[in-house]
Amino acid sequence: MKEYDKVKLIVDKPQYLKENIHKGDIGYICLPEIRDNCFYIEFETGDDSDLYKYANIKIEDLELVKDGGFTDDEILEGIPKKGPRWWCKVEDGYIMNLLGEKKNKIPYDYNS
Repeated sequence: MKEYDKVKLIVDKPQYLKENIHKGDIGYICLPEIRDNCFYIEFETGDDSDLYKYANIKIEDLELVKDGGFTDDEILEGIPKKGPRWWCKVEDGYIMNLLGEKKNKIPYDYNS
């Protein structure tokens, strides 16, 4: 998973429900960085009065629906100062930056 990918929320949690975001909601990763093991997601509401909801969602609570089609180089172009150390993708269970450095040591255990 990386910026611009389409994702689905796969669990209900109190912090998401508080933001009116529910299991099964579909959104897009809208920032290239990962903070506190979360992606910042834009969800469409379908409501004309408030078209989008935004929330930090834990990586383990997301499922990839569709690859956004952007390459690492294209994502790097959009990162301030083109800093490849900014966390920007999850690949094979690892949080990785564009240099291939892994943040977690155990795949799919994002706190390791």
